[in-house]
Amino acid sequence: MKRLCWLLIALGFPAFAQPAARLEEQVLSLLNEARARGVACRGGGGGYSLPPLRYEATLAQAAKSHALNMGRYGFMSHYFRGVGPRVRVARAGYGYLRMSEIIFRGRSSDPARAVRWWLRSPVHCRAIMNPHYTEAGAGLSKAGHAWAVVLAQPR
Repeated sequence: MKRLCWLLIALGFPAFAQPAARLEEQVLSLLNEARARGVACRGGGGGYSLPPLRYEATLAQAAKSHALNMGRYGFMSHYFRGVGPRVRVARAGYGYLRMSEIIFRGRSSDPARAVRWWLRSPVHCRAIMNPHYTEAGAGLSKAGHAWAVVLAQPR
């Protein structure tokens, strides 16, 4: 198995060679790099440096659950069986003043690819660059290459 992982890395498949938890950490790191750089969003928003988002386990649980459902059932939506992100986050036990969910499905589980896509999308970029958001959690389903990230301002 170790040789297979090194082979995949050598062939340019780093996302498949790493556990999902490591990739989820990477996506949050990339989001924080964008916030530190002060990425300006198309159509307005952003444009100034922000403090990093802190990892929050309850948000990660809500994000991971949704990513797994998107991957398992092959869809891309903020809603699953009539339940949206606000309800999922509340059911997970997280109290928030504001929150957003950003999602992505692609041909790979590469965190950089997802973050580039989000930063090119005005709505997703504004969520990432929202100064009110201080906490976040990310989830990945390698089956289906589905990502979900929940950004929030706690109560």
